[in-house]
Amino acid sequence: MQNMVALGISMAYILAVIFVSGLIAKFKKGSSEFTRKFVHILVGNWVFIVPFFTDLWAVVLIPFIFIIINSLSLKYKLISSMERNDDSLGTVYYAVAMFFLSGIGFMLNWMMLPLIGLLTMAYGDGLAAIIGKKWGRKKPFSFAPEKSLVGFFTVVISCLIVSLAVMFYFNLRSDFPRPFPILAVIAPVTGLFTGFIELTGKRGCDNLSVPIGSGLLASFLYYHWSLGFALYLLAAGSILYIAYKKRSITEDGIVAAFLTAATLYTFGGIWVALSLLVFFILGSFSSKLKNGTKAEAERTQEQGGRRNWKQVLCNSLPATVSVWLSALIKTDNPVFTLLAISVFAAACADTFSSEVGMLCKGRVFNIINGKTLPRGLSGGVSVCGFFAGLTGSALMSLLALPVFGIKGFVMTLCLGFFGSVIDSILGSTLQRKYEGLNGLLQDKAVYINQLPAAGLNFVTNNTVNLLSLFIVTLTGSLIFIRIPL
Repeated sequence: MQNMVALGISMAYILAVIFVSGLIAKFKKGSSEFTRKFVHILVGNWVFIVPFFTDLWAVVLIPFIFIIINSLSLKYKLISSMERNDDSLGTVYYAVAMFFLSGIGFMLNWMMLPLIGLLTMAYGDGLAAIIGKKWGRKKPFSFAPEKSLVGFFTVVISCLIVSLAVMFYFNLRSDFPRPFPILAVIAPVTGLFTGFIELTGKRGCDNLSVPIGSGLLASFLYYHWSLGFALYLLAAGSILYIAYKKRSITEDGIVAAFLTAATLYTFGGIWVALSLLVFFILGSFSSKLKNGTKAEAERTQEQGGRRNWKQVLCNSLPATVSVWLSALIKTDNPVFTLLAISVFAAACADTFSSEVGMLCKGRVFNIINGKTLPRGLSGGVSVCGFFAGLTGSALMSLLALPVFGIKGFVMTLCLGFFGSVIDSILGSTLQRKYEGLNGLLQDKAVYINQLPAAGLNFVTNNTVNLLSLFIVTLTGSLIFIRIPL
């Protein structure tokens, strides 16, 4: 009964907000920034109803409904008062963020998570657009030329106030409250990070990244605070800053990597968290190794240069999913930890195999049929690349030794090398390839809208990386069922 009452109140509230915004838009003779932000801000207050739900299905039902409604409205312009006159997916992302945060918060009993995330999104991002438009003349961010300094600080201060208020509230209800100095650290750190997230958002993506990023970071730090955690995040931030200055990672890549690092430490522990940093350092180092042979091969590759959020997620998502599963099913089974380390062992093996392999002048052959292939083509392997991949897997597997001993090291080593082999097989059979000017296949398209000559059009190098790492995770799970740790 309580769920039905909460559902009824939720629907009535949100529909009332949309109805009133429609009247305002009509009075103003059309949609405006004000009416959109009116909906944006007030809809976020739905989060105050979340604690009244008693079942997971009821918590996520309202956001799920509005994912569908907002998608239809975006396509058919059903609710003009909350739509932009562009291709932004912001309204859909907003509903997805509500779905994720309310659901995860309920499952983990972290009610702080949706409160901080959605209120920061509602008031921080909402007010930033209004205030920035009116007073934001100074726009110093080269990577976000449309974003103002005033808007940035509006997000930072809003997130700081929301975080402090919510944490104080939960402190009053907690048997083990956090000392104020800790809250005084968590709030500004979350605020500054959230402000940076908002700067990187494009096409409405900040409606997804801002609430999830702010909610997760504040919750991680509050519920799992330790000096080791703080020092780890400081180290991670420093490494990412250096990488950014050396043009090894993009702004959105920093956001994805930092949140991944915080997640891995929270649910996986120090050794899993270190796996991400070690992989990033080793991968960045190997990519900087250059010679004429490698430079020639890189010209025909699908992607290069700085790591963006897609590359970060495709190389870390299976590990992140593993530790999230351990948290959601509330188990301390070490299998999830070893699986996460194995993912990075496989990612490092693949990176070494590719980056170091391209330095060598030996024959490159198709892993499926043994035919000679152009250097740098996905699916091509070499003797040098094999040994480089094995080395990369071994280096990452050392992180399994402190917890799992020699047995864990060997398992991780084998899974990591297996992952690089699977990556080559998928790269050979599924990844899209194009005919180059010389008539040979290459990963990179020669011209816009060129159709692939081989492989599947939707399968990119990132897709292959993601698939191969999930196969490693699944294979490892099946092995660990048979061979207990």
